Amino acid sequence: MISFHDIAKGSDHMIRFLHVATETRVEFPAFVTEFSDSFQVGWGNETIFGRMDPVKPYQGTTRTISLGFDVVAPSLQQAKENMNNYSTLVQMMYPVYNKPLSGGFEGKGRTIKAPPILRIQFMNLIKNNSDSTLEEGLLGCISGFTFNPNKEAGFFDQNNELLPKHFNISFKFDPQHETTLGFDEENFINQGFPYDRPRNTPSSEGSTSGTPEVSAKLAQDMLRNLSKGMRGQ
Repeated sequence: MISFHDIAKGSDHMIRFLHVATETRVEFPAFVTEFSDSFQVGWGNETIFGRMDPVKPYQGTTRTISLGFDVVAPSLQQAKENMNNYSTLVQMMYPVYNKPLSGGFEGKGRTIKAPPILRIQFMNLIKNNSDSTLEEGLLGCISGFTFNPNKEAGFFDQNNELLPKHFNISFKFDPQHETTLGFDEENFINQGFPYDRPRNTPSSEGSTSGTPEVSAKLAQDMLRNLSKGMRGQ
């Protein structure tokens, strides 16, 4: 029997997580319910006597990605696998420690050896664009994480253990730049940033640009169709 996981993996519609310090990996089918990618440009604010407007020195540009996706289980076995994967993902939110000073596995005096830095990859929307590594995942840290079982879908109940038939995972991800981003004179240094679609690459699709209203509607239709395809509707 072909599972949701097999269908998503066959079309490469997967959300992949890598715990950098331990190289622990886990992946989920990309039944995406939420996606946003925001960029914040930071400016200083220096008021100078006799000048009407403050001086605004550039400080930096940061990026925040919000992602939510559903995890479904048509069978008890799949529900167990989903919860195993979820548990692995939660464990990846924690750091790596050195061996305790007092000895033994439960000994005291541990110090942090490595923070819980992750790499996340979702098709071309969340992807590493630098040449510093062969890993496709985008480097960064998760700043918020929510697990939300669907109570209407119900649970599998076995041996006093509740296993959700359907749950949603959502989080905020703060990417860390691995390469210089900006312009070298008139050309952008990393041409593939952020979605592997450089503006100066000639299009072989013969597409033409329309009015903002038409382009926005077309984009909405494409996103709607993509969402339906991922959900198997």
